[in-house]
Parts: sequence; C-alpha cells; structure tokens
Amino acid sequence: MEQLVADGATCLRVNGLELSRFMLGTAQLGMSGYGINNNGGQVNAESLLGRCEQWGVNCYDTAYEYGDAELKLGKYFQGKKIPFIASKLKIDMDLTSEREIERQIFARTEAILTRLQLEAIPALLVHNPDMVEKYGHTISTVMRKLRTEGLIERGGISYGADPVRQYDAVSGLASDDIYEVVQIPLNLFDRRLVQCGAMQSFGAGGKIVVVRSVFLQGLFFMREDALPEKLRVDAGRLLGQLRTLAAAEDLSVAQLAVSYIRDMAGVHCLIIGAESEQQIDDNVRLINGPSLLAETRARIERLFSDVPSDVITPSVWR
Repeated sequence: MEQLVADGATCLRVNGLELSRFMLGTAQLGMSGYGINNNGGQVNAESLLGRCEQWGVNCYDTAYEYGDAELKLGKYFQGKKIPFIASKLKIDMDLTSEREIERQIFARTEAILTRLQLEAIPALLVHNPDMVEKYGHTISTVMRKLRTEGLIERGGISYGADPVRQYDAVSGLASDDIYEVVQIPLNLFDRRLVQCGAMQSFGAGGKIVVVRSVFLQGLFFMREDALPEKLRVDAGRLLGQLRTLAAAEDLSVAQLAVSYIRDMAGVHCLIIGAESEQQIDDNVRLINGPSLLAETRARIERLFSDVPSDVITPSVWR
C-alpha cells in the first residue's frame, strides 16, 4: 500500500487502484436526518460532489436504500471519469431455490446500474452478511457470474450491527476472492473486529478495508444533555473521557477519531458523510491531519477497551 499526498485529499494505491482515503458517505444525499447528530435538511448533492471532485476525492459509498443517492451520483458523473463507487445489494431472505436467488441478484444489480448510469459497478457489496450465511456458496457463485459478465468489477461484504457474530458465521465463505472489498464499523469506542482477529484476517486475505462509523454516527460530537436517555450515563462518561484526552493532545475530537482509524494497520478508506461544502473541506483536512503518538494510541485502547454494547450499536439508540 503506497500513500500519496498532494494538494488535495490523501490517496493510496491498493490492489491496483488509486483510492482517496476519504470516501464520501452518500446517505445524506438521498435521505434527511441520517445519523444521530445531523441537521436533517435536504443537501445540495451537486454542490457536495463538485467539492469532492475539486479535492480529488474519488471514492463514494452508496446503497439502493439511500433514497435517491444513486440517482444523484449517476447524474453527476455522467460523461465524467468513473470514480470508485461502492454500492450494496440486498435480496429477500425467504428465497427457496438457486434460480430465484440468481434472478433476484441480477435484477437488483441491473436496477443499481440503471440508477448509477454505469455499465459496471466498481464494487458491489452484499449489504447483509446474513445473506451469505443463509445462501452460502450460491451467493459467491452468482457474484462471480456478475463479475464474469462485466456487471461488476469486484464484490464485497458490508458487516452490520453485530459484526463479530457475522464475521464468525461467514469468515470461511467471505475469504473467497470475489469478496475483495470489506466494509466494517470501527471507531475509538468500537474495536471489536480488531479484538476478534478479523482485521488481521482481512489483511492476510488482501481485502480492501473501508471503515464507516468513524464518528459513531455523530455521537462523538453530542452534548451529554442531548443524548438519548438510555445512553446518558455510559455514553456521557465515555464522551467526557474522550474530550479530556483530545484536549490533552491539543487535537479536536474529530481529528483524534480520524487519525486513530486512518493509521490503523489494514485500513484503506474512511467513509464520512457531509451536509455542506464546508464539511467536505473539513473532512479532507482531517484525513490529511497529523498522526498520533504511539503512547496516545495505547491510551485510547486502554480507556475504551470495554465499551457497553448499547453505546456502540446505533440501531438500539432509538
């Protein structure tokens, strides 16, 4: 992995690709109120994508479920150089035959292609590892067929709210080289996939590792009195410790969070959302920001070694 630093967003070369380390999360482009600490209004997708292009950002995370985000990406990049777009695939969990599984995967892939206005999706990720757990090698076989027929360039898996269980359930199947891209939740409070050995496995398998939830969906920036009631005690205490640590290092909480994940072995891209051009600018500066001292990293890992599951699982907050 070779890291490149220019006037714009830091990039790296991995698996023959040149990727910006900042990957724009596009949920906000298609859905209002995504995350716990966003404004909830409509964003100007063309303005945000244009700002990313100015900075040299060439990585975008999206999904069919993100409202019309795929449509906006497709419209903006029509006639331009195709960036690294990772979208996600969901199919029904009650299918009873390999033929049904293949038919639905192909139909939903073609719908994504139409929305993105692409001939091939740079990366198509299985949105729920439970699909791989239930349907086994059939999913891998069909994903490989999509690649052979030129509908996708590479496949992948996105791990969800219970990533360790999911990793344990599909680790054998997920080692297949069709799953070249792995998307995972990882942040200062949530190191489960490091602690269970998954990150080491991804590295050994040559996976492109994309990290989401770097700011724990905005939780890191919330005031204690604005936290959901069920989080106030545990999250309030942990956020206080986080802010004290950031102040001691003379860094913002955001820079501490980004630098810690960016420099973790095996991490390639960080998904960060934005609602304004200013936030795009801020995100690029964070990605290009300073590294942490080894003792600071060690202190983070001591302080946040056993965070309660409610705090690191956004799906249970509301």
